[in-house]
Amino acid sequence: MSKKSRKKKPRKKKHYTPQPALVPLRKLNFPIVENLVGFVVETAQPGEMAKIQTRGSLVSDNPLFYTYIDQISGIFLKTAFVNHVFQFLVLIHENLSADLYLNDLPVKVLMMAKRDFKKGGVITTGDIADIQQLSFEGINIKDTDKVIYCFKVGWKFGLFFDLDREHTINLPSMETELGALYRYLSFQYIYDVLESKPHFDILLKDGWFPFIEILASEFKELSEAYKNLPDPQNKLQKIVAKFNEKRIERIVKKWWKKKIFSEKKTILESGIQCYLGFDTKGFIVCIKILLTEIEGIIRLHYFEETGKGKHVHIPELINHLFDKGKLKTGSEASLFFPRDFLYYLKEVIFPHFDLEKGDIGLSRHTSSHGVAKGEEYSKIRAVQMILILDQLYFYI
Repeated sequence: MSKKSRKKKPRKKKHYTPQPALVPLRKLNFPIVENLVGFVVETAQPGEMAKIQTRGSLVSDNPLFYTYIDQISGIFLKTAFVNHVFQFLVLIHENLSADLYLNDLPVKVLMMAKRDFKKGGVITTGDIADIQQLSFEGINIKDTDKVIYCFKVGWKFGLFFDLDREHTINLPSMETELGALYRYLSFQYIYDVLESKPHFDILLKDGWFPFIEILASEFKELSEAYKNLPDPQNKLQKIVAKFNEKRIERIVKKWWKKKIFSEKKTILESGIQCYLGFDTKGFIVCIKILLTEIEGIIRLHYFEETGKGKHVHIPELINHLFDKGKLKTGSEASLFFPRDFLYYLKEVIFPHFDLEKGDIGLSRHTSSHGVAKGEEYSKIRAVQMILILDQLYFYI
């Protein structure tokens, strides 16, 4: 039988729409641009005075972000490039020429780490104790330049601009402000909880705080558990289960580098070993030991720095700790959250108790006076004592 010949169907031509490169030119130069001085913040008629914002930091949650970024994009970014830009830096020079850096900027972020690192080591969000500055490596910013910087963290953007050159730019101040903006976007879920007082108060009531050790993942899980679940206990047990022997040893290992901790090593290790027994009796002893040592470390640190040892009350001790946290990070908005930690210590760890009203939640005073309820001495509270001591390690 002869085979029937088959005619080949002509292939349909595919039409491709040319796309701009995912990473445009790293640096573009504008010979001359308009002399931008800021953004008008209120409507004004001709001849009327108008308020102008010459410097600012804002995130893409703010509706003004889109008003400002659309105008900036219209001047410096071609429409075809906009969808492929995830960060850019504009420097407007004194002679009104401008440089535009796109996407692959050499950005350097100054961070405080939770653990030791060797050069070239990989760092994750979970290793960050605080973020303090953001700067540009190898880019020369003159003190007469006007600066616009936009960048992406996760699914959100930050925008910074400083267009006032009646005064020279303060580069260290700018780098600190950029660091604060980067920090806020990186950990916005924590700031949202702190700004929502009812939500934060529920966490506080159960002894929780955005401790440095749990910033990256566990605190997000905690806040979601208290926000979305009628009874968060099952979720809490899963979170606390992560604090196994290996995790606790990693946390505690660094403590002995500081004299005030190393001098208490035998006592603190006794409390830790009781926790690692993972039974009710061990949790009770752990809490009894560590609650006392929390006050002891705060008090001894205060004495070392001030020489005051007599008639020093708790409010004075923790106010000093608050000042220490601000000084160490340079900001109340740092990931140390010094003002919120001050409030936590006052309201959760060192509050007064009232037997008549039944106000005897676990605290330094109810534990030392023997009036705290037995069920308060739980694994959860034992973990919290370890996290408080770890927080003090970073403060001191």
